[in-house]
Amino acid sequence: MRRVYIPRVDLEVDALKNLGRAFLLLTAGLLSGLALVASAAGTTTAHGKRVRHLQVGVAALAMDGDRIAYDAASKIATKPAANKVLVWNVRTGKTVMVSGKMTAAADTSDLGAGVFGLAIAGSRVAWLVNKGSQTEGDDYLFTSSLLRPRERQVASVMRTGSACPGFGSRCAGKWLGGLVGSGSFLAVNRWTTDGNGAVTTGELDVLSGSTLAKVATGTDTVQAAVADGGRVAVLLRANRNVALYSAAGKLVLTVDTPPSAGAVALQGERLVVATRTQQLLVYDARSGSFRKTLPARGQANNPRNLDIQGNIAIYTTGNAGELHAVNLSTGKDRVIAKPHGGVVLAQIDRTGLAYAGNGFGTNYGKGTLVFEPLSRLKAAVG
Repeated sequence: MRRVYIPRVDLEVDALKNLGRAFLLLTAGLLSGLALVASAAGTTTAHGKRVRHLQVGVAALAMDGDRIAYDAASKIATKPAANKVLVWNVRTGKTVMVSGKMTAAADTSDLGAGVFGLAIAGSRVAWLVNKGSQTEGDDYLFTSSLLRPRERQVASVMRTGSACPGFGSRCAGKWLGGLVGSGSFLAVNRWTTDGNGAVTTGELDVLSGSTLAKVATGTDTVQAAVADGGRVAVLLRANRNVALYSAAGKLVLTVDTPPSAGAVALQGERLVVATRTQQLLVYDARSGSFRKTLPARGQANNPRNLDIQGNIAIYTTGNAGELHAVNLSTGKDRVIAKPHGGVVLAQIDRTGLAYAGNGFGTNYGKGTLVFEPLSRLKAAVG
């Protein structure tokens, strides 16, 4: 080890002061550099509340760590605008647009639903677009990397019928839906219906780059609701049970849930089902065993935007769109947000909570996107 020798002689007081200052500056610089490295690695991330005001509404929302993906929808706007899919990094404040020309025109068809699905997994983003007319519905799947943003079309399907706008029930043909993502994993459903809207074939696909790989087949794979830890939870149409598939498409668990099941959330060892009878049913995501029932608060019989992080679940209720957080261990439930016009979309992740509202009255069509640190929810519900 190299040593620095400082002779012990009669030093002037000013020299000692200067030496002390130099040492403090050097130490501060080293600590600052280490903090920057740690922050860049994502190991020491501290967030406060962030609010973003938009001139258009938000039609889709997804979250992964520091990154919030959202669709700035021209169909929800006070003035005409091009549709955009963007990713907001709440740690750096930087926003990246990942969509291109085809998504810009997502809201131009008379009866299409526009961007109706969005998922983010690490540095990859995927989204679904629906366009249509009275007799035709078309779905498109797009993807982009955050590192090199560029819209890529992965798949497209079409269906027809006499009453087939958007997601009309009397359409015969092919569909895309059930887009989910977690970690480095993105998955989507493809299926076919007959003229009565009955599902005749179905499959679960994994998105690899800009191609789809089929991993499971059957009508019971339709449609995926949430992904976590390399697993996909599917809310089965026929009996409303929940099935869990691995990333390789293996059926690993089926959870018996009541016919009133309307939404499902999955994270770690917990699986939560929201029912149309205003209940939250908590299950063990490893064994499928039932744990407890918690009431969903507020004026609603069909909780929406259900999501979980650790022992905290979130959901929205009623026409007012109250956003609730509930401690799944104690049952403590609190209203987190109740903006004018309500919360229309919400997700929770390891860094915090993201939610969006689209305004009210004369301000309808001017969206607000909010990030709340997880510490606030923990403080609210314990």
